[in-house]
Amino acid sequence: MKKRAVVSERGTITIPESIRKIANIHPGDLIEFEPYKDDIILRRLLVTRAEEEKFMSDDEWDKFEKMVKQQLKNGEYTGYTDFEKAKEHSRRLRK
Repeated sequence: MKKRAVVSERGTITIPESIRKIANIHPGDLIEFEPYKDDIILRRLLVTRAEEEKFMSDDEWDKFEKMVKQQLKNGEYTGYTDFEKAKEHSRRLRK
């Protein structure tokens, strides 16, 4: 699939809509250009905060949410005033 764009005087281009959809590119996304031989590779970069990556994956969050809902249903409540203590307690519960 070839799609074309015209380079403006300032060097800007508009990525065709069909390409943006395929590459899941949205306004505000970070794009990287990499020269490769006579071509240019364009890729969308995903940026996440390091502390989010370390804490729990999406699957772990889903399991954790189900566990918490079950605990609440059973009348089990735990309160925290410190985020680190809550994370440590969560890790113990998931084991």
